[in-house]
Amino acid sequence: MSRPHDESEKERVWRVLSEAGLIDIPPGEFAERIKDARHVVMRRLSELLGLTTDIQERESAAYSLATLKKLERTVSRIGRRSSD
Repeated sequence: MSRPHDESEKERVWRVLSEAGLIDIPPGEFAERIKDARHVVMRRLSELLGLTTDIQERESAAYSLATLKKLERTVSRIGRRSSD
């Protein structure tokens, strides 16, 4: 890959994260935002489990929950370290 392509991809990722509100989150709010996102995904997954269709969305929701849980543990671990 060429360097200009790498830079434009990084800029695109940064823009998407920024638009999603994931860039400028104050550290004290990050854990609460993760928890809120996890609850939203859990509600949606619960809805999807009642349906016999859309297996792909169910799998995506389950994968998202696992990712949010890892992120939650990481933020918690960092928070404990910074308070020591």
